[in-house]
Amino acid sequence: MMFKVLFGFAVLLASPAQPALLWGGKTHEPATAQVTVRGRAPGCAVDLDGQSAGKTDGKGLLVLREVAPGDHYLHIRCPGEEEKSSLISPGSGENLALDMNRPAGSSVNPSPGSAGATLELRQLVQQAVQLRNRSKLDEAVVCLRKALVLDPGNSDLHLELGTTFLLSKDWKRARIEMLEAIRNDPTNANAHNGLGFALEKMGNLDGALQHYRMATQLEPDDATYRTRYLDTLAKSADQKAKKK
Repeated sequence: MMFKVLFGFAVLLASPAQPALLWGGKTHEPATAQVTVRGRAPGCAVDLDGQSAGKTDGKGLLVLREVAPGDHYLHIRCPGEEEKSSLISPGSGENLALDMNRPAGSSVNPSPGSAGATLELRQLVQQAVQLRNRSKLDEAVVCLRKALVLDPGNSDLHLELGTTFLLSKDWKRARIEMLEAIRNDPTNANAHNGLGFALEKMGNLDGALQHYRMATQLEPDDATYRTRYLDTLAKSADQKAKKK
């Protein structure tokens, strides 16, 4: 059974936009990176940050050009194989080669779903909570990253990591984690709300409205989602009126 995290997004107060495969700044746009993905066979489907990026060619390769520097989640699905995923962080102007066939290697961690893994997961989450409460956000991120190694498909863990990045005002990383949370659980209203928050801060009001609206639809009794949606709707209307 997937372990569910119990601490939430309520500590955040506010303001959001559309998930994009590639994102660059408006004023000082960094040099993009190139990522070459190697799959096991032709026709492997690749997506980046929850959006389709294409399929591998006859040699099992797919070149992703103009990838924004920073964190991204990459997933690959080859015919007849289980999906594989990787967190990548290409630098500005970097040419990154990613071999999705390379074995992860042996691990001393308990098997996912085992009693040992569940216990370790709970301990890591508890440590993250305590560190966040003491405003030690970088240390909390480390704990949550370790927890995700044990349970990479846990939407709530990605949500909490995204929330930690929101608290540290790292909007880009927050956006990536919220996207991954939604990818693993499209009905996670809190993740849609968190993504809207990140996108709003990045200046994408239309995208923010899309996810605030989704959060409201998923949990219509939550007044905070509805208030955030209406506030952003008014802000967007005012912004558009000033441009006329």
